[in-house]
Amino acid sequence: MEIILRNKTLSVRAAIMFVLAFALLVLWRSFRRRRGLSEKEEEAYKGTSLMWLAKTVPAYKRRLVTYIAIKVLGYAGLFTCLLSSAILLGRPSYTKEVTTGVKRRDIYLCLDVSYSLYALNYDFVDRIEEMVRGLEGDRIGISIFNTSTVQYMPMTDDMEFAVDKLEDLKEYFRLQQEYMKIYGDTEYMDSYEYYDYLSGMSDKEYKDFQDLQEQLKAFEAGTLVNNMTRGSSLVGEGLASCLYNFPSLNDSERTRVILFVSDNAQNEVMSPAIELNEAAALCKKNAVTVFGIFPPKSALRFLLKGQTFENLSADMRAAVEYTGGGFYIADDDFDTSDILNKIKAHEAMQVDEISMTRTMDKPENAMYFLIAGFLLFAFAKGVGA
Repeated sequence: MEIILRNKTLSVRAAIMFVLAFALLVLWRSFRRRRGLSEKEEEAYKGTSLMWLAKTVPAYKRRLVTYIAIKVLGYAGLFTCLLSSAILLGRPSYTKEVTTGVKRRDIYLCLDVSYSLYALNYDFVDRIEEMVRGLEGDRIGISIFNTSTVQYMPMTDDMEFAVDKLEDLKEYFRLQQEYMKIYGDTEYMDSYEYYDYLSGMSDKEYKDFQDLQEQLKAFEAGTLVNNMTRGSSLVGEGLASCLYNFPSLNDSERTRVILFVSDNAQNEVMSPAIELNEAAALCKKNAVTVFGIFPPKSALRFLLKGQTFENLSADMRAAVEYTGGGFYIADDDFDTSDILNKIKAHEAMQVDEISMTRTMDKPENAMYFLIAGFLLFAFAKGVGA
């Protein structure tokens, strides 16, 4: 690493000034120093004074040598301080070539928030928080769907905000779990049974029931539009809606990814506007890669006639792999870091490299010499030089 001076002219001028000042100081001290007796004068005063005898004493000679050595050290320390100051005025620095990448990766979390997935969603969101923190420099958004789709969080590069929104979603899935644990059986009651069930509640139980429903409605607003006539878990519409939430979808300079969490257990009452395979084709057409996360077999609940773990997972796998993405089953071996690595390593996910030369300050060495010189000078003055 080559050290350079940003302001070499100023540094040289300062060094010359400091050297001249140092030389003048030495000359002035020499001039002001008390003149000693010449040999002729010493001979003349030998009969009247015994001070000349001191120079012949070995202890005196040793102290004189020590005094001169300390004085030289003091001058050396002062000279080092002045020279280091001159170097610091020139701003010592070094150049370094830095290569940076401009990331152009947009990632959407597309979550099926039907009640059959509360366990998977809670676990996935809990695991993905750390992954989101590892996406620094990318942009992320969140889309949730059931009957209809809500853009829960628009695309942002503020990962702390994204983590806060994921924490809110975890609370939603926790409330879903609480509801299903206590009131899950009510989903299969007809209107008379449901009325009898509510009538049998105590005032406190009924109030708790209403409070829980109100909390859930705050999250579900917009995801159950026309639920009674259209059905639930409309996965094709959910994925397609998420696709068109990407800003500037025709901008080919950006790489786009969807993390799609669903059990693919569509429960339509009327034919949906778009099926999953059609949504996957749209994603491929728009160069959007989909990574699918599917619940383990033990977590699949409320399946309709003809729906099995095997056919639902196979259909979803075929759809996401058609886009160039990967399919994952969220069992005990499921690791979100693997998805993150696949996203970063995906061949379509290029970054624009920018190389630049940066000049970095490097004052440390000059500062060390300045401090050392000051301490040396202070030591010399302290012992009386």
